[in-house]
Amino acid sequence: MTTKMLRIEIISDLSDPGAGVGKRKLERALSTYDSRPGVAVRSEVIWRPYQLRPDAPSEGVPKPPDTPDNPRVGRRMKIAGEAVGIDFTGKTDRSPNTLVAHALLEYALENHGPEKQNEVQEALFKGYFTDGVYPDVSNATAIAVSCGLDGEEVGRALVDEGRLRKVREAVRRNYDAVDGGVPTFVVNGRRVFSGAQDPSTFHRAFDMLL
Repeated sequence: MTTKMLRIEIISDLSDPGAGVGKRKLERALSTYDSRPGVAVRSEVIWRPYQLRPDAPSEGVPKPPDTPDNPRVGRRMKIAGEAVGIDFTGKTDRSPNTLVAHALLEYALENHGPEKQNEVQEALFKGYFTDGVYPDVSNATAIAVSCGLDGEEVGRALVDEGRLRKVREAVRRNYDAVDGGVPTFVVNGRRVFSGAQDPSTFHRAFDMLL
């Protein structure tokens, strides 16, 4: 039996609903992938930072009121979320500057590895898209603690200017890596596509790169 590795990097922003949908479709793709006979496949998922609103203030930009005539979550987004088990509610009343969220993800990856980073990303998605939790330092720290991280360490990391500067630099690099929007999926070092693709599309990419 030969073991091969899928290293999947997702360049995305927390405030992009397509990243949440894409995450679920990737998970489905990984759980249903049949590799060639005699080949066992391992995978790891790593989140890379991208900002849709890098110039937004840290407190975010107020969204219009959520009304029947002007809902924050349109029908298309609602259906896309329901299809993969995500409840897009529109409860968060501000469009965020996501620098702090990315700093948390970088901290989780650096100190606890990809699996924990992926767990934190899921919690950030649920907080922002479903529970109405704005990703500021206080709320991001609470999310980190709910995922088993040390609150004091995280709190210091999220206000560390050196770490925030590195995240900004990574965001700028990833602007050059993205062609076609986010989320962008990079598999084994090769950019394969953007957007929340169906599992079959992931399977074709896996076949090509393994």
